[in-house]
Amino acid sequence: MLNKNLMQLVRKKILAIYGLFILFSAISCKKWVEDTPQPTQVDQSAIFSTKQGFREALNGVYLQMGTQSLYGRDLNMGVLSILGRSYDVNITPAIDPLFYQTALYNLQDPGVKSYSADVWNKMYQAIANVNNVLANLEAKKSMFTGSDYNAFKGEALALRAYLHFDLLRLFAPAPSAGSTSVSAIPYVTTITPTTTPTGSIDQVLTQCIADLQTADGLLTNVSLVTSQLNTWAVKGLLARVFIYKGDIANAQLYTNAIISSNAFALSKSNTDLFFTNESLFKLYIYNTNYYAYYKSVLTVPLGLGLSTVNQTALYVTGGGSASDWRKLAAFMAPFTGAALVMPKKFNATAANTFPMVRLTEMYYIAAECAVTNGDST
Repeated sequence: MLNKNLMQLVRKKILAIYGLFILFSAISCKKWVEDTPQPTQVDQSAIFSTKQGFREALNGVYLQMGTQSLYGRDLNMGVLSILGRSYDVNITPAIDPLFYQTALYNLQDPGVKSYSADVWNKMYQAIANVNNVLANLEAKKSMFTGSDYNAFKGEALALRAYLHFDLLRLFAPAPSAGSTSVSAIPYVTTITPTTTPTGSIDQVLTQCIADLQTADGLLTNVSLVTSQLNTWAVKGLLARVFIYKGDIANAQLYTNAIISSNAFALSKSNTDLFFTNESLFKLYIYNTNYYAYYKSVLTVPLGLGLSTVNQTALYVTGGGSASDWRKLAAFMAPFTGAALVMPKKFNATAANTFPMVRLTEMYYIAAECAVTNGDST
């Protein structure tokens, strides 16, 4: 039986973590909007003269997403994990200044503010590149044959919605926290030299949904290339946006579509601790970059991880077992000199593949929908 109060408590905690960056003043947010660099004018005749050029332009956006301050490290295992207390953080100045101030929730620290501005700028730079692809798609539409035009446009629209939605979660209040009419972020859809006005939370969510639903209509269910945003990832994102908005019926509609499709299955093996076969969308990080990223979080002097005492408390104390699979398989001995055990998945062969939308998330959303609807089975 699902505990409704527990489910709501966990969700509120997650929403609070994602909304932490809103503690920066509205004035600072407005300043970032005004200071965000405008796209530079470049000669695009060569890059967008072939289908391969469009593919490379979209791949370039994924590479931007994989940088250290974004999903390559800090929006995956770095800053957000520390904010969410995924690690036993030894709060001393010995750790990285950004991580130290983050662990203290000192969001007015100049380093934390600088990092947040970097996230803002890089995400909008990626969005500008997506909008550039979309503009050129329309200009070169006659160049495409078959389903190529639809595939590129659907993927680009999905990327634009993905990036805006995470910006919304990072820099604006969660809908469950109050009114959705308050100012949030700009939803940028064009390449222009003028600043896009800031939209409300409700307006941004509406635009995210519109882009994703258009993408869903353009993409087919034939491709299971999960290193790109495909139709199943788009449906997963729609479920994610709708549950965040509080629209239970539509969230349930999209999770059910994914689960009942049997296109993906829950993993039955612990050989891949990232469970990449469950990924509706995963992001590749260059190996050389990735190893530098995880070592900058988990090695000495940082040593972020889980203490052996808390590991035992989590998996053994209270009726668990010392042979609990999660305890044995999920963690490994620390790097030399580190006091904490680290997640074993970060040291795996395929660890540079980060799940961004997973089947398990769809089950969690479906469970929350069932509880909200009064179905506790």
